[in-house]
Amino acid sequence: MVWVKNGLVLFLISLIVVTACKKEEEPPQVRHRWIAMVDSFDLWASRVDHAFEYSKDFKKAKAITPELLKSYIKHYFLDELYLLAEAKTLKLDEDPEFLKIMKKIKIKEMTKPNGPLFKAIVPEKFEVDKKELELLYQRLPYRLTLQQILVTSKSLADSIYDALMKGADWNKLVLKYSNDLYTAQKEGVLSDYLVPGMAAPEYEEAAFSLWQKGQISRPVKTDFGYHIIRLMYREKLDVSSFNFEQERLKKIAQLSAKNQFIRDYIRSLFDKFHLTANKELYPALLNAFERKGVFGAINPQKIKENDMESIFIKHDRDSMSLGGFVEAYNELNRYERYRLERPEDIDIMVRKIISPELMYYDGVERGLDKDPLYQDFIRYNYRHELEKIAQKRLIDEAIPISDQEVREYFDRHRNLWKNSKFKDVKPYVRNRLLVEKRKRYRSELLNALREKHPVKFNEEIIQELVEKYNKKKQAA
Repeated sequence: MVWVKNGLVLFLISLIVVTACKKEEEPPQVRHRWIAMVDSFDLWASRVDHAFEYSKDFKKAKAITPELLKSYIKHYFLDELYLLAEAKTLKLDEDPEFLKIMKKIKIKEMTKPNGPLFKAIVPEKFEVDKKELELLYQRLPYRLTLQQILVTSKSLADSIYDALMKGADWNKLVLKYSNDLYTAQKEGVLSDYLVPGMAAPEYEEAAFSLWQKGQISRPVKTDFGYHIIRLMYREKLDVSSFNFEQERLKKIAQLSAKNQFIRDYIRSLFDKFHLTANKELYPALLNAFERKGVFGAINPQKIKENDMESIFIKHDRDSMSLGGFVEAYNELNRYERYRLERPEDIDIMVRKIISPELMYYDGVERGLDKDPLYQDFIRYNYRHELEKIAQKRLIDEAIPISDQEVREYFDRHRNLWKNSKFKDVKPYVRNRLLVEKRKRYRSELLNALREKHPVKFNEEIIQELVEKYNKKKQAA
């Protein structure tokens, strides 16, 4: 948990980077030419161009006509535009569920490691002095295997250290207290070796000062909390002279400086945006936390409704209710959730959850939301998520399915579930029936939307592509 590669962006929640598709690699003048439009939603010519040349329609036709190309577009591409147009008409892009999803996407795209924010704020090079290189060189011949106990409270860290000095069982203390949940079930053993430049400077200083197997450090404070480090192995490696190793040392120092820059930057945002948390609500969180083994989650049923609706986190640009925090915490990977057993645990989780949002707003203040590639990603995801919410609201939730229908469907297709009892497979029967009804309902809905939202074609682009395809056919 302390390693740089796991903590490069210190308080970031793990990011699902939206995969770029082929159209993003094309020049903007090709990408943004539209070939068809339904209300304000356009279809890019590049999408049609890529697909049509490999279609049966193209291969079967002796000559391509504008009518054939338009028919192909209507058949394969316009359904999503009709749904989008209707969703926009019904203001589904103001639906709270949609807005919540889009906010997450905007934050992820702004703050991912190769996103506009880091490109803008992280210098390409950092100044490295000779003394730093000499210190790195002293540590370069060694590779450490370590164990650790990570807690958020200084008083708890001190008491654990004192207990260890008096002979307390290391493994029991790890299981009971450590918030490094990746290692808590493995006696606190870190999965990677520690070599110079991998961790925060204060952590490395403490770790490399350990020489004897089993030696334990005093608690070391980092942005993750307080670490108690125990040395398992110190391996000696072969290294060349200082002069020979200088280039490697410079690379290590550069990476270390970059990581420190990012840590300092994220920390600075807490002051810049005046981040505060309502500590009067801490007892409600501590009471609602339920531990299961080394992991845990917050049980929202244990928190009063009024408390859930109360503002818990505030900063200059936005706020988050206690219910929003509970939801965000429970959505995290269980290994990333510090157990909420002390106020200090909540402090760190507040910063962890809100940091990406602060980074996003800082990026917006810098005008980075105007970055063309960023806008392309947001545009793609806006349409993708709006289509999903339209599917949900206009089709799935509009299809009535009674329990009697589900039972009758089960009886008619009993062979699909063999000897299963109805009560055991009822959800699966319902889903299968929904799929069948959805197909019919979607078809009826789209027929109505085609009348309501007429399509407009870009005749110039249509003609340009038709001529291009016919030339290819003549040359074949």
